[in-house]
Amino acid sequence: MGNEGFGNLREWGSVLEKMETLARSGKLGDHQEELIRVLRYNDNWRLREAALAVLPVIPAPKPALIDEALKIMMRDDLYYDVRIIAADALGRTLKKGSRANQRGGDKTKETIDRVLEGMNRLLRDPQPPILHRAVQESLEGIVEG
Repeated sequence: MGNEGFGNLREWGSVLEKMETLARSGKLGDHQEELIRVLRYNDNWRLREAALAVLPVIPAPKPALIDEALKIMMRDDLYYDVRIIAADALGRTLKKGSRANQRGGDKTKETIDRVLEGMNRLLRDPQPPILHRAVQESLEGIVEG
């Protein structure tokens, strides 16, 4: 498979297969730029949800990848399910690696701080209870992690 990337995102079936194969092999972390491209791609909800779902399996996600997931969680123009998936992915990713991330330097701390601020902002603003609950649970997991 190499580092050729995910290819044409309109061919979403093969992209999903590549993502799954890379996640199983533990090599998804080598394709973070491609995951960012998928998260920015607005024309396929399946790809976006799949990229968010695999985020927690990446051992050392780059700040840019975390930021893309944060942007999705914060977007009022997206459907609530994907925003909930993004909140959950962020919570599991940052909780899982919170001790390692604290040793990751200022850049990682800044990224975590941006996520925490975004989650707190969502909790302050009126949101549907299901999104509010998902964000609250993810926030608690990060803070306790």
